[in-house]
Amino acid sequence: MTLSLDFTNCLSEAIGATHGLTKSEVETLVAKFPKHHESIEEMRSNGESGFFELPYQDQAELKTALKKHSGKWSDLVVVAMGGSALAARTLLGALGHAAHNLVEPKARKNAPRIHILDNADPVLAGQMLEALDLKKTLFQIVSRGGLTAETDALLMWIIEQLRKKVGKAAPTAQIVIVTDREKGPLAEIAKLEKIDVLHNPANLSGRYAILGSAGLFAAGLAGLDIDGLLAGAGEMDKRCRHGDPYKNPAYMHSLVHYLLTRKRRKTMHVMFSFSNRLHAVGLWYNHLCSVSLGKMLNRKGKAVHVGPSPVAGLGSFDLHGQQQLFAEGPFDKVVTFVVAKDQGAKAVAPQLYPKLEALAWLKDAEFSGLLDKAYIGCEQHLTAAGRPNMTITLDAIDAAHVGGLIYLLELSTAMSAELYGIDPFDQPGVEQGKQAIFAQCGRPGFEDLAKRIKDHRAKPRRTC
Repeated sequence: MTLSLDFTNCLSEAIGATHGLTKSEVETLVAKFPKHHESIEEMRSNGESGFFELPYQDQAELKTALKKHSGKWSDLVVVAMGGSALAARTLLGALGHAAHNLVEPKARKNAPRIHILDNADPVLAGQMLEALDLKKTLFQIVSRGGLTAETDALLMWIIEQLRKKVGKAAPTAQIVIVTDREKGPLAEIAKLEKIDVLHNPANLSGRYAILGSAGLFAAGLAGLDIDGLLAGAGEMDKRCRHGDPYKNPAYMHSLVHYLLTRKRRKTMHVMFSFSNRLHAVGLWYNHLCSVSLGKMLNRKGKAVHVGPSPVAGLGSFDLHGQQQLFAEGPFDKVVTFVVAKDQGAKAVAPQLYPKLEALAWLKDAEFSGLLDKAYIGCEQHLTAAGRPNMTITLDAIDAAHVGGLIYLLELSTAMSAELYGIDPFDQPGVEQGKQAIFAQCGRPGFEDLAKRIKDHRAKPRRTC
């Protein structure tokens, strides 16, 4: 696996000191990174998050479940919210067939069609199940703590549908739950219904669980190379087990973003991916960055209200859209291009109309070449306009490179939180939203919040 980070165009020597970082600013923070690295290593040893160990996980339980269900079902429905839903969606989008659900079963080696049910939308849920043959459908339910109201409601509804339309024993055979086996209502339901459980430890939140069973079960059923994913993540982990940002792409990615945010007010962090497959990773990173770094309080309990606003761009699509804003709008953005040397396929525009002078220059143009030229054009444009930008380059878009990229972004996020002095693994804003549902549904213990919400709803409204 070869992956590199080029941060040249974030420096003053490339775009000027008004928007670029000076050598002194970078080196001052670089000198502090050995100490910050010690903090990251302490997080790892203290078990603050399970993502550090995922590249080296014991896959026995996962492989047993995959062997049991591979080739048996026509469809898999992943029921999850937020980062837990993005786990499967991201890996399938990055490494799966672009039209996986449209390919004939034989061509996809009898892998199931895969659907993501990530909202308690009654139309979405109802129409999805109406379109499926429930006797041939497997359900993967994902919730670390088992206390996500929407996931729990959907699970109970699915169990009822299976009992009515397939049989009383159907939930046991047709549901796999990914949750904390030690505690939580989903673990209890699994015991009652004799449903298989893939363990998701309490210290592994959904957004960091992409390389855990939440993502790997669906990926494995789809025939993706999960060993390659973990090997790539492990290689990146080993590469980054030191405190020198000049040799550590995860730390330099974090350092540059932090300095540009703090010193140059670049609060919008754009991941501009020049591949639909890499864009899938960009959408997941939006979630990872938002939940991990958008915090009101630091670790000492002081109000800081930090956190960049992430944006995902797709090249060349957004060359014809957001690039206008990136290049000429407010000076509040840093762009990270994500590109691949090898797109994995070849397509060429034939010369069908030689007499049309306006198109003659497209003769024998390779699609991958057009993507590369679009990226280079965007990079040059942003640099000339004084807009900081960096580039992550992958040799190829395969399991090892995607696994390495995912781990880089997770480690960069953890280090960014260290620089901000916040906890990257909690999610108080998300929990507030969950508790609001508990309160309104009458769950005991949330009476005060229920009253506050009721009073809020009773306030006069100005409408038009």
